[in-house]
Amino acid sequence: MDPTAPDPTVRTTPGPDEQLVRVEQLRELASQVYQKVGVPKEEADLVAGLEAETDLRGVHSHGTRALPSYIRRIQEGKTNPRPAIQVVREGPSFALLEGDRGLGLLTGTRAIQMAIDKARKTGIAAVAVRNSNHFGAAANFALQALEHDMVGFAASSSSPGLAPYGGASRLVGNHPFAYAVPAGEERPLVLDMACGVSAWGRVGTMRMYGKPLADNWVLDKDGRPTNDPAQAHILLPFGSFKGYGLTMIVDALTGILPFGVSTCHRDAPEFAGQTFSSHFFYALHVESFIPLDEFKTEMDRTIRTVRSSKRAEGVDRIYLPGEIEWLKKEAWSQTGIPIHNDHINSLAQLADEFGVPVPWR
Repeated sequence: MDPTAPDPTVRTTPGPDEQLVRVEQLRELASQVYQKVGVPKEEADLVAGLEAETDLRGVHSHGTRALPSYIRRIQEGKTNPRPAIQVVREGPSFALLEGDRGLGLLTGTRAIQMAIDKARKTGIAAVAVRNSNHFGAAANFALQALEHDMVGFAASSSSPGLAPYGGASRLVGNHPFAYAVPAGEERPLVLDMACGVSAWGRVGTMRMYGKPLADNWVLDKDGRPTNDPAQAHILLPFGSFKGYGLTMIVDALTGILPFGVSTCHRDAPEFAGQTFSSHFFYALHVESFIPLDEFKTEMDRTIRTVRSSKRAEGVDRIYLPGEIEWLKKEAWSQTGIPIHNDHINSLAQLADEFGVPVPWR
């Protein structure tokens, strides 16, 4: 099997409740809507491009499906369409940014780009952001490091929605994080995940498609297990105590480090009225540790060894982290993206509200 060939398991024809939409169409519609609510064109293009790219990679829960909620937050005054992003403190290999309630995709890009610039000089650099908003898929930022032959890491705080191990209440955050590692001839490794069994956006996607959840994903309002996505109220950590332990560590990096407050204390009176999304990023300059060609050669060799290893019965192909998303991007760049009609209709309704043409009509 040619590992660079299109994967036959990637759907390129829409299902009965879907239609094909070009990534360029999603990007243009989203940018124009952002501009209608006061986001400058350059920044609207950046944010819209990242959302559309997320759809192209098949992560619809964190792509343009979030556009209506992001726009409503701007209209409600919760998100600043023209933030004055400022450096609060800074050193050769670190910085803390004030996000001024800006779009998370914008503040996150500013932060990872700063980390990349610093890492080029110091070998590794970390940048945190406070007072931001939901930043979509964490991979959006880790991937940006690959353009500079660096390892990228991104993580974000999130609202209380995950039960601690053994608990039955929404107390800790389902914090997302992502790594991106460059390779040579092979596709880079990308791990993008949250500390819960699923992201809440994934639960919403299952609800939209009318599909039940797997066992041990969620609890209802009474703390009882359920497979009904409409009754989901509390997410469970993946791997029981392992996911729970990880979310506590990520909370320290993305909540306490940049903002001084953990997820479980967000409701405290002294923090009332503030915006609490905060993020943490770092970039690692590979050549500061090992010659780049040696690193990429061994990464390629590792990927090929894993891919060609013995498969379990009934398994046709072993995938590397992020490989399925690369395959979708490559295929859907040519054919268009299969997107659920509810998703498409919500974007069309938003566009009509602002007098923006809907390109797929």
